[in-house]
Amino acid sequence: MMSKDVQHANTGSSSCIKGAIIGGIIGAAAALLLAPKSGRELRQDLKNKCGEAGEAVKTAAGAISETASDCVHTVGQQAANIKEKVQHLQDNMRQRAAEAAETASDTVSKAADKAREAADAAAEHGKDAVDKLEDSTQEMLDKAKSQT
Repeated sequence: MMSKDVQHANTGSSSCIKGAIIGGIIGAAAALLLAPKSGRELRQDLKNKCGEAGEAVKTAAGAISETASDCVHTVGQQAANIKEKVQHLQDNMRQRAAEAAETASDTVSKAADKAREAADAAAEHGKDAVDKLEDSTQEMLDKAKSQT
């Protein structure tokens, strides 16, 4: 998208060029037709002025072409800049996603370790409780045998 300044400058310069060309042609035609000259001189003057007008049109077309070329170059540069920014944002988002995945993996790994530790501790407490129960049961059996 062209900036408003570039659009305004292009519109202003092309309008100015068009106005100058049309004004020049009208002025030249009026001067030739109103000047007291013979038919041959008038035809030669008209031919010369038409040639000058043609050159002016070529010059204006060249200027317009150059302006259009500059605009195309500017748009190309802006597109390249936008592409670069999008690529940078894409790379940044990939990096953030990778970091988030790594953080999530670490969190899950830590939670799994804590769950294993808790399960091991529970198993150890269960084993201790079974051992105490066996010891108590054995003591009761021994007491019961000694009383009989």
